[in-house]
Amino acid sequence: MRLSSALARLYRFAADPWYPLLLLWCRAAGSAPLWRRYQRRARRAGLDRLYLVLSFDCDTRKDAQVVERLDERLRNMGARPVYAVPGRLLEADGPVYQRLAKRGAEFINHGFAEHTFYDACRRVHASCFFYDQQPRQVVRQDIEQGQQAVTDLLGISPQGFRAPHFGTFRTPAQLRFVHRILGELGCRFSSSTLPYQAFARAPLFADYGVVEIPVSGMGDAPLAILDSWSCFAAPNRRLTAEDYLRQAERAAGRYRRIGAGVLNYYVDPLHVHDQEAFFRAVAVWLRIATPVTYGELLAATGGVCAVS
Repeated sequence: MRLSSALARLYRFAADPWYPLLLLWCRAAGSAPLWRRYQRRARRAGLDRLYLVLSFDCDTRKDAQVVERLDERLRNMGARPVYAVPGRLLEADGPVYQRLAKRGAEFINHGFAEHTFYDACRRVHASCFFYDQQPRQVVRQDIEQGQQAVTDLLGISPQGFRAPHFGTFRTPAQLRFVHRILGELGCRFSSSTLPYQAFARAPLFADYGVVEIPVSGMGDAPLAILDSWSCFAAPNRRLTAEDYLRQAERAAGRYRRIGAGVLNYYVDPLHVHDQEAFFRAVAVWLRIATPVTYGELLAATGGVCAVS
C-alpha cells in the first residue's frame, strides 16, 4: 500500500511538478515572491482589482436544510453565493434549490452521483465516488448527467463546473479531459483546481480548454486550501473556527497589498451556517473585494485569461 501511494505521488509530480516546486520555493524564500508572481499573473489575466467569489458545495441532504437561511444572511451582507449540487441531490431537494434559483443564485454543474455517504460508525459524512478511481466513460457520463439535471430541475443551463473531490482529479491529462467535455456542453469555466494553480499559472487561465478558476488558500500557507471541513467539521481536526477567521484575515491582507486577483473560497453550508467566525471572515473579504458570481467575474474581465 505504501509503495502504491508513493508511486501515485511520483506520478502526480511527473505529470504536474508545479506544486512541489512552489512549495520548496515558498519554504526557501518565504511567501512574498510567490505573491509577487501572483500579482503579475493576475494583471496579465486582465484583473485590475480584487473580486470575491463565494461558492457552496451542497454534498448532503443536510445542506439543503440550512442553505436558504445561509443564502439570505449572505445576500444581506452583499455577497453573491454560487451553488454546486450533485444532480441526485437536486432531485431529492428540488424545491429548496428552485427557490434559490428564483432569487437569482448561480448554479454550477457538480456532477450527478452523490459523492458522500454517512458513516454510521464514525458518525460523519465520508467521501466516495472519486473521479480518479472511475473509468473515463463513467466520469464523462457523470458530468453530462449533472449538466442535464441542473437544466431540467432548475431551468438553468449551467455555465460552469466543479469536480467532486476536485483535488484528486488534477493532472493536466485529467483536466484536459474534463475541459474537453465542458466545451462540448457549452460551459465557459471550471473551478476544479487547488490554490497552487493560481500561483503557477494565474487566478484565471485557459491552459486546458475552458477558463479555469482555482480556489484560494490560507493567508499563512497560500498553497494550502482554506476550507470548512478542516476548520469546522473534521472529527479530529487540528484547526478551529478561529483559525479559519485568522487565515481569512491574513489572506485578505495579502490580497489587499497586491490589489488584483480573485478570492475564490468554497465551503459546505452545513459546516458554516451557524459559525460566526465564517460570517466575520466573509465581512473581512467584502471590505476589500467586489462580490461576484463566476459568470459576473468572466463578464467583468471580458473572459480574458492567462495562458502559461
